[in-house]
Amino acid sequence: MVKLRLKRLGRKKHPFYRIVAMNANAPRSGQALAELGTYDPMAAVFDLDEEAALQWLRNGAQMSETVHDLLKSKGTLAKYAGEEGVEKEGALSHDKPKRRKKLASSSAPAAEEAVAEAPAEEAVADSADAAETPAEGEATDES
Repeated sequence: MVKLRLKRLGRKKHPFYRIVAMNANAPRSGQALAELGTYDPMAAVFDLDEEAALQWLRNGAQMSETVHDLLKSKGTLAKYAGEEGVEKEGALSHDKPKRRKKLASSSAPAAEEAVAEAPAEEAVADSADAAETPAEGEATDES
């Protein structure tokens, strides 16, 4: 039986995977029948040759759980089922707690800048509103 599964590459504590079609009883890093894409869990990057993956699935290949989840997040499984496939943005960012921390820490400075800019924009908007509306008790030029 042919399975679509991950083949581990990369160094210690920095995994990188290739999505491959291989015999179910072949070793994890053994000879692959076909290489379909890559998955980098550290950077949450996933690349896939959808046509080749769909062809393997139509020919009876099974998927590992992880590959199933990746194909589902990419929208490839919906295409396989005959529906319109939609890629979910940020779908990979919620599957690993360690990655969630890493992504949050890398985007934290940008979030702090956005928060710092927001009060300044509100102050400008408030001063513009104050200039347009007269204070209580002030006379207006309207006759």
